[in-house]
Amino acid sequence: MQRTVAIVIHPGFQLLDAAGPTAAFEIAGRFAPGSYELAMLAPGGGEVESSSGVRLTTAPLRDGRFDTVIISGGEIVRSLAAAEQIAAWLKRVGARRIASVCSGAYLLAEAGLLNGRRATTHWASTDDFARRYPRISVDADRIFVHDGDVWTSAGISAGIDLALALIEDDLGQDVARRTAQQLVVHQRRSGQSQFSSLVELGGRTGRFADLIEWMRDHLAEPLTVEVLADRAAMSPRHFAR
Repeated sequence: MQRTVAIVIHPGFQLLDAAGPTAAFEIAGRFAPGSYELAMLAPGGGEVESSSGVRLTTAPLRDGRFDTVIISGGEIVRSLAAAEQIAAWLKRVGARRIASVCSGAYLLAEAGLLNGRRATTHWASTDDFARRYPRISVDADRIFVHDGDVWTSAGISAGIDLALALIEDDLGQDVARRTAQQLVVHQRRSGQSQFSSLVELGGRTGRFADLIEWMRDHLAEPLTVEVLADRAAMSPRHFAR
């Protein structure tokens, strides 16, 4: 089953908000060929400049049915016209699920898709987001939030965590885990804090900081050398050393 994933950008978008999820879905497709078709969309199509000045080529927003729509964040105020077009498009687009990365949550909120739901965004924007949209329950400390058919994530790199969760929802834990390993990232869960205390240990724990964080979330499971070595992308023999 091929799933069409539309990643929507706008002038001033954060490049990693779009590139991170794109890479995750691309790599997942290597482990499950034919699973995803990717589309990069923007109001009007053509080249769209990111906040860093890098441009991506896009197709115009189009009506139709998508499996997944992901709205990138960034400097949304750079083009209010584009923001309004995206919000209007979100109200009518057909999609099994809709997601946002970072400040992309503002566009979901403007479209009314988050009313009565839990949501998150970049930690620096959660207070403003809660003031602007009192009908939304803002989960300020989460990496990402899944409420029904709508997913929202924290800032920038959290878009990769969001994409891995969507991949796991589609293709199972094994494909998501292998995708995370290929990306050389730790697969973080929705309940994890944007400011995990274990991340603060990074200077003291080095390369095992992510593994320790994962162990804390899986204390009820058998934590054998083989399991831990697999999570650390190492051989059991090398890990045991």
